[in-house]
Amino acid sequence: MIDFEWYRSFISIYKYGSVSAAAKARILTQPAMSQHLAALEAEIGDSLFVRAPRKMIPTEKGKELYTKIVPLIEKLESTSMELRNGANQPTLAPLLRLGSPADYFTKAAIGRLKDMEIRLSVQFGMAHELQEKLHAGEVDLIITTQKTPIAGVEYKKIEDEVFVVVAEADVDLDSNAVGLDDVEGWLNEQTWLSYGTELPIVRRYWREHFNKRPEIQPSHVIPDLRAVLEAIENKMGISVLPTYLIMDSIEAGKTKILFPQLTVENTIYLAYKTENRDHPHVREILRRLKR
Repeated sequence: MIDFEWYRSFISIYKYGSVSAAAKARILTQPAMSQHLAALEAEIGDSLFVRAPRKMIPTEKGKELYTKIVPLIEKLESTSMELRNGANQPTLAPLLRLGSPADYFTKAAIGRLKDMEIRLSVQFGMAHELQEKLHAGEVDLIITTQKTPIAGVEYKKIEDEVFVVVAEADVDLDSNAVGLDDVEGWLNEQTWLSYGTELPIVRRYWREHFNKRPEIQPSHVIPDLRAVLEAIENKMGISVLPTYLIMDSIEAGKTKILFPQLTVENTIYLAYKTENRDHPHVREILRRLKR
């Protein structure tokens, strides 16, 4: 008869990639973890991992088992919590750890995820930081604009975000009447704000419309697009921002879009471990975010 703890140990080894790391996470000895795994493999009649130096690689049978039992384990743990806390206590929903850029989660994702029957533990960060957290198992899935090839990680497109030049509402310029050559000249004379010293999205804008690298230097570097927008509203300069972020500001008459005919797009992805592609919560989040 299969012991429930064997499954829990199997899931830990799967997530952490080694018996020692899984044992540390479960506060068990390595021999105990190994015994749990050996007993489960004997019961199933097949190997669940390939033993490699310092790493446990899931077999196809291991991947299949993980995909099938994780939702069941979560349901069992949720039921146990409900019984332990008593019938009058609310049941805790499953916890999902999500990494995301702060501005996108705040202005775009929250509205689409707000009524899901899950608990979210959200971590903010830059794309490379979030990818490292996903690879290390510190988050379950991430929202990212970088599709960096990582073994065992799958990317699904959510949407294309559209970027435009944004300035304070009082800027006296008829941007529709300015020729392309004059656009670059005017932009070069402005005070620029950016969320990074390397002007990542501004470089894209320049390459796409002027076929060159920008010669400008940011006067202020603010690592949060919401704060960049706030700085524009306070007449500190201009920047290139996504349209989803600025709509409320434009409607309030605080900012305006310059050169609306000149845009640049950036793809946003949902990334997760390949073995989690069929997890019901991952599939539901993808469905809600995708446009």
